[in-house]
Amino acid sequence: MTDRVVLTPRAVPSVSIVIPCYDEEANLRAGVLDRVAAYVESHDFCREVLVVDDGSDDASAALVDAFAAAHPRFRLLREPHRGKAGAVIAGVLAATADYVLFCDMDQATPVADLDRLVPSLLDSYDVVVGSRAQQRAGAPLVRKLMAHGFTELRRLIVDVGGIADTQCGFKCFRRCVVHTLCSALRVYRSGAPPVRGATVTAAFDVELLYLAHRMGCRMAEVPVRWQYVGTRRVDPVRESWRGLRGLLTIRLNDLLGRYRAISLASKDAALE
Repeated sequence: MTDRVVLTPRAVPSVSIVIPCYDEEANLRAGVLDRVAAYVESHDFCREVLVVDDGSDDASAALVDAFAAAHPRFRLLREPHRGKAGAVIAGVLAATADYVLFCDMDQATPVADLDRLVPSLLDSYDVVVGSRAQQRAGAPLVRKLMAHGFTELRRLIVDVGGIADTQCGFKCFRRCVVHTLCSALRVYRSGAPPVRGATVTAAFDVELLYLAHRMGCRMAEVPVRWQYVGTRRVDPVRESWRGLRGLLTIRLNDLLGRYRAISLASKDAALE
C-alpha cells in the first residue's frame, strides 16, 4: 500500500474530528495531539477537533484543556464515563461540520489518513469506513484471531452492506445522517448509564453500520494505514463476550421490529 495520496483541487466538505479520551495521559504526554494539530492546521477543511474526555481518572482532561487553550480549533468536552461509544456519540452530536470523522487517541491510524477518505467525501458518500483488511501491522496473534472470529460471527449475524472491517476506529459520516443513526441506536444509546473500566463497545460500530445500510446510505470502505500501539487497557475476554452479546442483541432488535423507524425515507429526511 502506498503512503502517497493525491488530493483533487475541488473544494473539500468541512470535517469535524472527534477523538474519545479515557485515561490517555501517556499518549497525550507523548505528543499525539501535536501530530493531529499539525495535520488540522495545514488543512482548511478541518473545522474543529473535539476531544471527548470519558470521565478520565488521570490528568487527561487537564492536559487536553491546556492544549486547546493554545490551539483554537481544539475543544474539550467533559463527559461521565460511559465507554468509547458514549464519548463518540457526545462528540458527534456536538460537531458542526459537514462530515464527522472519529478516530482513536493513540493514532494507530494517523489522522493524516483522512486524505485517503477525501475522494469519497467529494463523491458525496454518506459513510466512509477506514479498513485494515490488508494490514494489521504489529498486532499480536491473539488480537488477529479475535478480530477474525468477530468478523466471521458478524457476517453470520448482522448484514452491514458488505463492509469488511467494521471495527477500525477510523470512520467518517455525513453529520446530518449520523445524527439520525445515533437517534436510532438500541444497543448503545445517548445518555446510557456510566460503566466501570475501559470499554470499546464493539457492537456500537456494527449497529451504526447496520443502520446506515438499512437507511440506504452510500458507503465506501477505504484502506488506511494501521499500526498496533498496544496502549489499550480493555479485557479481551470481557470485550469479546460483550461484542457477541451486542451482535445477538442487534439481530434480536431487528427481528422484533425495533429498527422499523430507519428506512430509505429516513435518509431523505436527514438530507432535507
